[in-house]
Amino acid sequence: MNRSRLLAAGLAVASLSLMPGCLTLYSKTEVVRGEEPRRPISFENSEAAEVFQKAMKEKSPSMGGIDISIPFITLYSKERQLSDAAFFNECVIRCDTNQDGLITLAEAQIFSQLKQ
Repeated sequence: MNRSRLLAAGLAVASLSLMPGCLTLYSKTEVVRGEEPRRPISFENSEAAEVFQKAMKEKSPSMGGIDISIPFITLYSKERQLSDAAFFNECVIRCDTNQDGLITLAEAQIFSQLKQ
């Protein structure tokens, strides 16, 4: 009897480690500023545009959220993130330091070094 319980417990632990999973009860992603149009912007040259686009891809549009969970079970998860246009506009505002509507190569390189 004791040996069968030990075997059953061993099988349960092995199956949990081999087949991980998560049960989610409620999850929602809220898009913020969805109606905002993209800001018109120009680039000094194609290299500035490439550096800006690459730096923008490395950043996240997430504004944070809340997560209530216990191991293997997510009870409540809600995340807020900017719409694509709003995220682009925020990146342009941070990158175009003199706000002249023209992103130079120097501005794009500085923007690529900024943390989130």
